[in-house]
Order: sequence, then structure tokens, then C-alpha cells
Amino acid sequence: MTQLVFALVVTVGAQTASVEHWSGIERCLWYAKQLNSQHHHIYNKHHPKEDVVHAKCIPVRVDPNVTQIFDR
Repeated sequence: MTQLVFALVVTVGAQTASVEHWSGIERCLWYAKQLNSQHHHIYNKHHPKEDVVHAKCIPVRVDPNVTQIFDR
């Protein structure tokens, strides 16, 4: 049995740095916004694209028996 959750996907350049699964979209979006705004203040336009950190939330189906799902 699968469960619909939201994956917080963090990328650095073209590589995926981490994926965490959240039960609610609100918390996932909050973390994505925090990560994206921190990056905006730390990096400027002079950094190469390899250093660009981007976070986004995407809906995915996972098996809750094998995947850690965060609530808060």
C-alpha cells in the first residue's frame, strides 16, 4: 500500500543533494522557502551555476513501511 506525500528535493547545481518526505504540503513548502531564501542571501550572481541550491516540493507515492515520512 502506498501513501501520497510530498518530497522536498534539494539540488545543488544539477545534482540532487537530498530528498525528504513530508506528510503535508504546508511544512514541505515552508522548508523549501527557507532553503531557497537562505541561498539567495548567501550566494550572489557571481557564483557559478554548480553552486546554485534549489529546493522544491513534488507529490510522490511511497511505501510508508520503508520510507521515513516527517510530520513536523
